[in-house]
Amino acid sequence: METTLFRAFLETADAGSLSRAARQLEISQPSLTVQIQRLEAHLGTPLFDRHGRGVTLTEAGKALYPRARRILDDVRDTEETIRRERADGAGTLSVGAIPTVAPYVLPAAVQRLRARHAAMRVELREDYSAVLARLLLDGSLDVVIAALPYAFDHLDTEVLGTDALVVAVPASHAAVRAGRITLAQLRDAPTVTLDPAHCLGEQVAGFCSSRQVSPSVVCRSAQLATVLELVGAGVGISIVPAMAAARHNTPQCAYVPLAEHSLQREIVAVWRRGAAKSPQARAFVECVREVVRGR
Repeated sequence: METTLFRAFLETADAGSLSRAARQLEISQPSLTVQIQRLEAHLGTPLFDRHGRGVTLTEAGKALYPRARRILDDVRDTEETIRRERADGAGTLSVGAIPTVAPYVLPAAVQRLRARHAAMRVELREDYSAVLARLLLDGSLDVVIAALPYAFDHLDTEVLGTDALVVAVPASHAAVRAGRITLAQLRDAPTVTLDPAHCLGEQVAGFCSSRQVSPSVVCRSAQLATVLELVGAGVGISIVPAMAAARHNTPQCAYVPLAEHSLQREIVAVWRRGAAKSPQARAFVECVREVVRGR
């Protein structure tokens, strides 16, 4: 039901006259009469007794009056709260992020956000790209932080920066001394990979396939940290994000570029197509952009 009708009802009840209420509302008396009639038709009962001196409330009108007043007070309080939260950067933001980005970007981004908008609350969901895309489409998430080249169909992506991909090798590997690794060495080496459900695992598999590289996969893992620990233990080598390499800096594991090939992925914010981007979401995405670009 339109709040305009409740305002018309309350103003008329307080004024005791349609003409006086119309002047207060700055509308014509016929327009006010139509609004009162619409409310009465909706409720199925007269709200005013009309007489020569004006109008008085019927029993139904007297019952409605305090309820209508509470409804309008609640609406006004809600509007004021929303305006205040938008101005203060308060409210709750629901964010999704993929596992190969979340641990390396979100903690620093959330820390920056809290320093700028202390009242804002962030709810985080870490999951695969396909799951997060569905949650974004149905409105459960406000924004998703992910990576291309995953195809986010029916969604908009905003590039926040790039992340190089490097090859993780045991510290004793010959590539460490050479400062690079070749495709031939990838072909010959046992490999530890991420599960294909990760978009990074799919991207790496696609790159290898396009270069006729069929690595000998000895282990698949759901966790990037496990992949790096296995590389350090000498189980195999792996192509991993540079942001993960920077965090997993241990003596057992080293990171080298792939010779003659520039590997990278684009870190993106994913939005519902056509949906308004709240100031809170924009502020958070800007913090993520700064972290990804090392600012």
